Amino acid sequence: MITISIEEVRHGMVVGRDVTGQNGDLLAASGATLSEMHLRAMRAYGVRSVDIVSDDPESEIAELAALFATTEARCRQMLLPRFAALDKTSPFGETVFALAARRAAARVLADGLDLDTLQETAVLSGTSPEHTLFDMQACNPASLVSGDVELVTLPEVYVRLLEALHAENSSAMELAAIIGRDPSLTAKLLKLVNSPYYGARAAIDTINRAVSMVGQKELTTLVLGLAALSAFSDIPTKLCDMRTFWSHAATCGVYASLLAATCPDTAQDRVFVGGLLHDIGQLVILRKLPAAAGRALLLSRIENLPLHDAETAVLGFDHAAVGQALLTSWHFPPSLTAMVANHHHPDGQPQSRETALVHIADILATAWAWPAFSGAPVPALDEAAWQSVGLSESALTDLAATADARVEEIESVFFNAPPTPAQ
Repeated sequence: MITISIEEVRHGMVVGRDVTGQNGDLLAASGATLSEMHLRAMRAYGVRSVDIVSDDPESEIAELAALFATTEARCRQMLLPRFAALDKTSPFGETVFALAARRAAARVLADGLDLDTLQETAVLSGTSPEHTLFDMQACNPASLVSGDVELVTLPEVYVRLLEALHAENSSAMELAAIIGRDPSLTAKLLKLVNSPYYGARAAIDTINRAVSMVGQKELTTLVLGLAALSAFSDIPTKLCDMRTFWSHAATCGVYASLLAATCPDTAQDRVFVGGLLHDIGQLVILRKLPAAAGRALLLSRIENLPLHDAETAVLGFDHAAVGQALLTSWHFPPSLTAMVANHHHPDGQPQSRETALVHIADILATAWAWPAFSGAPVPALDEAAWQSVGLSESALTDLAATADARVEEIESVFFNAPPTPAQ
C-alpha cells in the first residue's frame, strides 16, 4: 500500500484504507475501486492524500510521478494563451500559473480526460451563439446610443430588511419576521448557518436562532449579496450561463474571505460579499446592451484580452464602472461599492486592502477555474495591491489546497448544488 497525493489519484485505483472527509463522512471504503464520482467527492471535501493498494509501490510511484509530470507540462503549454496578461516571471504570477497547471493536470488525470481531445474541442466557455449575441431584436440602436442605462431595483423584502437592520432598536424577532416573508431568503439563510461555513454544533431550524447566530453585522452583508442574486434572476440563459457566472462570483468571494483571515484590518464577511458582487456590472450590460456585451466577450476571447479591457474598447466603459453606479443607486455601503468599482485597478493603499483582496481573488478564481483551457483570459496583477495585503506566495498554495471544499459549501447554499456524494 502506498500513500499518494489526491492530485495523482486516478479512477480505477483500489483504496487501501477508508477515506473520510473533515467531518468524518465516509467517502470511499477500504477495498473500493475509485470512480470519477469518488474523486469529485474527495476534492470537494478537501482530501489531500489517499492510501492506494499496490503490489509494487516503488514502480507505481515512479509511474505516477512520470505521468503527472508529462501531463502537467502539456497543461502548461495549453494554458499559456489564457495567462498572456499575467506576469509569469513575478513570484505571484509564477506561483499562480504553476498551481493552475498542477490543478488542471490533476483534474485531467482524475477524470480520465484526453488532452488532445480537449485541445481540439476547446471553446469559449460561457459564450452564447453569435447569432444570439448580435440579435438586433435584443438591442436596438436607440438604446445603444441613449446613454441611459436603467438600473434594476432591489426587491421590497430586502429594502425593508435593510431599513430594519439600520434601525437602532430592531430586534432579532423583527428581522426574522421580515425574512420569513421571502421563502427563498429563508431557505438560503438556514442552509448557510447549518453549513460547515458556520460550524453549528446543532441544527438551526428557526429564523430567530439563525439571526442570533449570524449576527446583525454579517446578516447585513449576506442580505446584500442575496438581494443582488435575486435582482438578476431573470437574465436569459441564452445570453449568459448564470450558473457559471455566479460560480465564479462565489469562488472569488470565498478566496477573498479566506485570504482576509490572515490579512490585518479586513473583514471576512464583507470581502466575501464584495467578491460575490464584483462582476455584477456585467449583468447590467447583458440586460440592457446584449449585442455590445457579446462583441466585448468575443473580442476578449479572440484577442486574449481581459474582459474589462474589451468592454472599454467596445463601450467606452467597463462592468466595474457600471457596478459602481448600480451599488451607488442601491445605497450600498461605500466599502462594498469600492470593492466592486476598483477590483481591476486597486490603488494599493493600506486602507484599500479589502479591494486588493477582491482583486487578487478574482485573478485566482479566473486562473484556477475549470474548464481550464477554454476559460476567460486571466487579468494582470496590480503589484502594489499584492504588496499592500502583506501575504506571501505560500498563502496561495495553501488556498489552492484547501479552498475547494469551502467553495462547494457556499455553492450548495446559494445555488442548491451540494457536493456529489460517493457511491
